[in-house]
Amino acid sequence: MNKIQVNDSATLKELYDENALTWEGLNTTDENLNRMIDWIKQYTPLKKEDVYIINGSLMNTTYGLTGENSYNDDIHIVCVKLNDMVDFNKITLPRFDVGGRWFDDIVDNNERREKEKQ
Repeated sequence: MNKIQVNDSATLKELYDENALTWEGLNTTDENLNRMIDWIKQYTPLKKEDVYIINGSLMNTTYGLTGENSYNDDIHIVCVKLNDMVDFNKITLPRFDVGGRWFDDIVDNNERREKEKQ
């Protein structure tokens, strides 16, 4: 497994455009991330085992999240690109059982909530 700490908006855009499989608030220990990778592999092989880790503070800064719509600085958002999966369609429904979401949905929902506050 290759842990990639995301520190820039360009990588966030990549994950957004990719509709990356995402978990919010996931513990980022190697043991836990390996369990996540093993869960994905139950459904589809992986071409690469890249795991992208985003801190809440980067999400807040990049997307202008404030107040109750913001992340704690120590929260981690964990993503796996769909292109790194042989057949991501096989995880589309099972992801709900483990709290998996698409990164673009998370970003879009946060943006909508920010606009509603104005």
